[in-house]
Amino acid sequence: MASCSEPLRKKQKTERDEDIFTTFHDVYLSKHPFFTDALLKFKQEITALAAYEIGSCNAADPDNGYSFTKAVCTLRSTKHTFAFANFFVDAFNMLKNFIVKKEIPSDIQMKLTLELLIRYLMNDEIQEALSQTKECSDETELTVLLAFHLFSQLSTSPYFIIDNRKANQPKVCPCRKRHGRIIYGDTSIGNVDVWHGYLDLIMEGSDVIVDTLDGESEIFKDVESAVEVKQKHFEMTDNSAGSSLVQVAAETIVYSFYYKQIHPDHKNSLIPCIGVSNIGLIFYFYDSVNDVLLGSTHFPLASSNPFELNLTTVIALWFVLNHKYLCNGFSFIEMKEVPKANFVDAAKGKLDIYKRELKRGQVGTRRGNTTSLDPLLIVNPKFTLAPELE
Repeated sequence: MASCSEPLRKKQKTERDEDIFTTFHDVYLSKHPFFTDALLKFKQEITALAAYEIGSCNAADPDNGYSFTKAVCTLRSTKHTFAFANFFVDAFNMLKNFIVKKEIPSDIQMKLTLELLIRYLMNDEIQEALSQTKECSDETELTVLLAFHLFSQLSTSPYFIIDNRKANQPKVCPCRKRHGRIIYGDTSIGNVDVWHGYLDLIMEGSDVIVDTLDGESEIFKDVESAVEVKQKHFEMTDNSAGSSLVQVAAETIVYSFYYKQIHPDHKNSLIPCIGVSNIGLIFYFYDSVNDVLLGSTHFPLASSNPFELNLTTVIALWFVLNHKYLCNGFSFIEMKEVPKANFVDAAKGKLDIYKRELKRGQVGTRRGNTTSLDPLLIVNPKFTLAPELE
């Protein structure tokens, strides 16, 4: 009897899995007919990733290694931008084909990853708590709220660890519901002889790092509307030591080298970092093999008032959090068209440390004119869209 019931349970589970895809089409898409528009934005300049080059930099100071908060890294726009979808071509086409043609991927991993997105979009209860982001008392509360209600929901690996040096360490999510234990631990990474420091959040298994950004009053173009708005947000023209963008860039570069060090056989070496504030996110990517640094514009968390989660932002997060399965790196782009970041030259005195001697955990610390880096504010950019997306 046991041998007969096992196939039956598998059949019933398969039918339930198929039901979620059908329900999404029949129910969710009928209520959200603009979902396709949200997806197609990844082929447009409104969500473009800009390529940056590095000027003056203390990544390889001969006398000192600097913490992320003391990092000096002048980022300059190369005026070359790339469609976000260029780096997620297979994932973009998979999602588009599912929406338009109702095609369910045959690959098990891709199917499971798609199901994560679908289940999250249909779960109004888990999304509702994100309306509290502006009410979070500090960055730790914000990190916990986003970890439980956004990052862990969209990632194939929901586990995360938060910097244990935070003064405030909530035991439960700010929504006051118990979702599971909050793990605080050592998030240090790098090497004391080069850039190093502590990450606000690490999505374990997903291999994605998250940094909380300082809030400033800034005018920027919104990815949803392409209209200039003024909100409390991070400064996208500040290259000063310890600024939000410099920290995100330094952390992204270090983590990319570390990822390649522990996963030398992985084909894709374009590794992301997420920067978060209480109203939105930015994404940075660094490829330690090809020496390319990319950065996004601001992706708003909500697209309307009363609160409604921004679908383009959700899709972007889904791409990034599952980069190990969904990111194709520069597979569809001619590398000769891609500007170098020149970090390899800036760090050549200590490049071997970045390539071979980074570690995670128990990493000590040592003390030791503005141009907008928003891709949407670059004048006359050279925008690239992979032919496979046309």
